[in-house]
Amino acid sequence: MPGGFWAYCACVLVTGGGLLAGSLTAQAAGDDANICIKESGDAAIDACSRAIQSRRYTGHVLARQYLSRGVERRTKQDYDLALSDFAEALKIDKKYADAFYNRCAIYNFKKEYDSAITECSQAIKLGPGTEATMAGGSERLGKDHALSDYYTERGFAYFKKEDAIHAFVDLDNAIRLNANNGRALKTRGLAYEAKGDSRATADLASAKLLGE
Repeated sequence: MPGGFWAYCACVLVTGGGLLAGSLTAQAAGDDANICIKESGDAAIDACSRAIQSRRYTGHVLARQYLSRGVERRTKQDYDLALSDFAEALKIDKKYADAFYNRCAIYNFKKEYDSAITECSQAIKLGPGTEATMAGGSERLGKDHALSDYYTERGFAYFKKEDAIHAFVDLDNAIRLNANNGRALKTRGLAYEAKGDSRATADLASAKLLGE
């Protein structure tokens, strides 16, 4: 009888320990998921990696973790790793407009403007989701502001290809959607300047006030 009693107690202790360990693991994974989305820099990258490797997440949640890690890697100019993350996000969610947009931005950095146009065109076609945020997740963007960014990147690519007609259409759309889009104002100002158009002065001045 005593032996049976102690055997029962040991079983309860082991089971209880397993439940506690499982609870702590779940909490740690949840913390990583939150840090991945809300923080920035290496802390976010490491948290995203742990969340992804935990295999606790699937679907769009997992795609967003890849996207968040890619955005932080893009900020660190680790472009190949970032592109890999965005590709993984799109394998999981083929309609993830922000992943296409971020690929567009990287191709612009790499001066691969035709690829940038292709990616941004897909982002514009799909339209932004409701969860678009600034890098690090510190500021949620409205759909108009996110779409403004999509048009800006494509307009920049057209500008660099010296396709003024398409560049102005995109940049006008970007500024219509977000009048405080400094990058769009600067790019349009440079496009006006290249044409010798006096409207360049106002756009460039506004962009400078906005930090561009």
